[in-house]
Amino acid sequence: MEPDQLRLYGELYRLVRGYQVTPIVYVAAELGIADLLRDGAQSSAELAAATHTDASALARLLRALTALGLLHEGDDHRFSLTPLGECLREDSPLHGRAMVRWLGGENMWRTWGDQLHSVRTGQSAFSHIFIMSNVFDYYAKHPELEEIMSGGFAAQTLYFAAAITEVYDFSTFEKLADVGGGRGALLATILRANPQLHGILFDLPHVVLAAVGLLEQAGITNRCQAVSGDMFESVPAGADGYILSRVIHDWDDEKSIAILTSCRAAMRSGSRLLLIERVLPARATPSVENEGRFLGDINMLVRTGGRERTVDQYKALLSAAGLRLVRVIPTPTDISVVEAMP
Repeated sequence: MEPDQLRLYGELYRLVRGYQVTPIVYVAAELGIADLLRDGAQSSAELAAATHTDASALARLLRALTALGLLHEGDDHRFSLTPLGECLREDSPLHGRAMVRWLGGENMWRTWGDQLHSVRTGQSAFSHIFIMSNVFDYYAKHPELEEIMSGGFAAQTLYFAAAITEVYDFSTFEKLADVGGGRGALLATILRANPQLHGILFDLPHVVLAAVGLLEQAGITNRCQAVSGDMFESVPAGADGYILSRVIHDWDDEKSIAILTSCRAAMRSGSRLLLIERVLPARATPSVENEGRFLGDINMLVRTGGRERTVDQYKALLSAAGLRLVRVIPTPTDISVVEAMP
């Protein structure tokens, strides 16, 4: 092969074997390897005894993790954490272990593995595999998976929450309602950065119940009311700001318009609605940010039946619900703030 051909083959090979990396990192997170190495280097035999695994097989995993940059193997063949590996510790402020257990688990990769069904039919692979039309109903019936999912969502939220508070001025709001706010990670970040602000965390009853601990830990329970309900029917009235963070992308146009219509009914004339979403460019070009946006779009295809959208597509959804798009504010991440008003 010519040098350019070899380079192209290598790049293609790197792309197609990505699925091999995910389970290696997932197994490390599931076994809690990073927590066992918190206090210093250990041998593969010591780690195998602590994790009740096969010593030979674990040694091979540890060396693969070393090749990926998560561990360091010393001259004595003892393993220690690299700065990247530190992210997998349970007490890491980046909550990397929660993110890996969420994105790297079987429930996630099985749906991605059935992507061909989605492309051929336009239907979610999740509904095809698990015979349920709604991924959230499935999580409600499997609390052990919802715990992992919620932890992963919270970890991902922390990734962009600070960026949102930097680019958007929340000081003009008195009361902010986070609709479909999960465990309140985003709302907690915004409230801590804006001491004058009061919040409403709104989600399904079992989700709100699980959020109480996080709100208490954040020290904002005196300024944050947790309310349960169904956003397809109604959302709390009386706020001057409403947030839908990574909610609309979960749904098709019909259901998205229903959610937006519920928000519009609760809004006053001067209220503002903020959609926290990946906004697709009108034309696809290669970049790190676009990779995240378009992979996110495929994730919606196989998981929820929803989609990431362009500015024009968001404008059309908002208009159908009696709202107008005011502006789109990018952040340093692949997430943007889409601001709308009645």
